Amino acid sequence: MAYSFSSPRNSFIQLSESSAITSCNFTTFSLCLPVYEEDDVYFQFIITAGSAEEADQLCDLDNDLITVGLAGSASDDFIIEFSEKPDRYRLSDFQVLYNWSHGLPGFADVVAVGECFVIKIRLSGAEVYTTYEAWSNCLQRIGSDCHTSVIEYGNEDNAFGFYYCNSEAVDAGQEDCDPTFIQFTNQSTLTIPYTASMSAKYGDAPTLKVWIYDTNGELVNMMVRQAFDTYPPTELRFDFGGAATGIIKIS
Repeated sequence: MAYSFSSPRNSFIQLSESSAITSCNFTTFSLCLPVYEEDDVYFQFIITAGSAEEADQLCDLDNDLITVGLAGSASDDFIIEFSEKPDRYRLSDFQVLYNWSHGLPGFADVVAVGECFVIKIRLSGAEVYTTYEAWSNCLQRIGSDCHTSVIEYGNEDNAFGFYYCNSEAVDAGQEDCDPTFIQFTNQSTLTIPYTASMSAKYGDAPTLKVWIYDTNGELVNMMVRQAFDTYPPTELRFDFGGAATGIIKIS
């Protein structure tokens, strides 16, 4: 069996990549990303298998094959292993996406202020016959958040190398990202019943996007008045400000 790890190309957390920075003006130096609080770091990674059968092994019932934790460096063993597990989505026959949304629980107990560390991921178990490991670029615990910012990013569609939707949930109970599209023609207002099945897919506060054909015949994302009749909603109500033709996306 053969497995490989990869990260979205625009992710701050990169797996098995050197932290060395090459500069035109200075000598090569190392840069560690600052971490102040436990919930400063969320990330995604993908494991690619050599065959569909190997990828099937990653879809074990309890996600027992994956361990995420912290280590002092890539060559070190875990200094802490997290009990939490990443959410899994099957991207393709050969790939499984992992979303880590638990931060770094307990990292302040094992990493002193000023110390550097890496996130370490281990794939092991009888089903994969051997142990595979990946580690992140360098991180450093800081004692103050002065002059720092936490950058959060997201999208309603897959974009910029990140996967948000259009993946099959491996674990029971995961959110279904498949959107619903509704077309409308020459309508100034529109009311859509929010059914129980839609509520089960999109929750009590669905995301709504509206595209309207402009004078050039192109679909343009528009800000229109959107309202719920109550909470949780039973109806989705739209006011286009005049007769319009276009598409509504519910996700």
